[in-house]
Amino acid sequence: MNNKYNCKIWKEFRDSIIENDGYRCTVCGKKSTETILQVHHTKYIKGRNLWEYAAEDCVTLCKGCHAMEHGKVKPNYGWEYIGDEDLGDLIGECENCGSNIRYAFHIYHEKWGALQVGTLCCDNLTDSQEASNLMESMKRFESRKRNFINSVKWKYLGKLHSIKKNLFEIEIVEIDDYFHLTIHNKKSKKQYSTLECAKSSAFEVIENGKFIEYCLKHNISLPTKFKINNKKEVN
Repeated sequence: MNNKYNCKIWKEFRDSIIENDGYRCTVCGKKSTETILQVHHTKYIKGRNLWEYAAEDCVTLCKGCHAMEHGKVKPNYGWEYIGDEDLGDLIGECENCGSNIRYAFHIYHEKWGALQVGTLCCDNLTDSQEASNLMESMKRFESRKRNFINSVKWKYLGKLHSIKKNLFEIEIVEIDDYFHLTIHNKKSKKQYSTLECAKSSAFEVIENGKFIEYCLKHNISLPTKFKINNKKEVN
């Protein structure tokens, strides 16, 4: 038989599968009145005819979803979020819609491979809010950092700038055109070119909890609040 797709027994088998699925694409839901419906085999067995499969091994797909399933066109479902990066500026391009992006989200599809996309395309293709939630979290972080940098609680005494953040005493002193940062009596080895850079670094260190981990690891005493909250770690 030269073309098994044209034989009567296959057409009867195909029609029964489509009928079982309610004359709809099982992925996008389009009806037979809206699109061409096809039957997709979820697995293939060498030497077996198209109609010699269990009904559970076949699903109804529209022509577009069927093409995506076989990797002929880029799928719009089944993508997985695998990572992200800040490109620093609008220098990236979304490989799904072509828009310029700063924040690149990396997604993967087993039948297509990897793509670099923007926030909305990441959410749409992964059917999640992974990217938008991350962007919202980043916006809140940047807002808190800006409030910290501009806080009226900063005290100034000559070239010394100080504030208490999360019970930690933070001091920034200007020496030889550079700014030196000290948190909880622990002086940073890094020199900062501007006061804002030093403040920003202090906020990030305190905010992400890494300084607390550092203190616990090196047996550096913590403020009373953290001694209580981390009793097991410091004993």
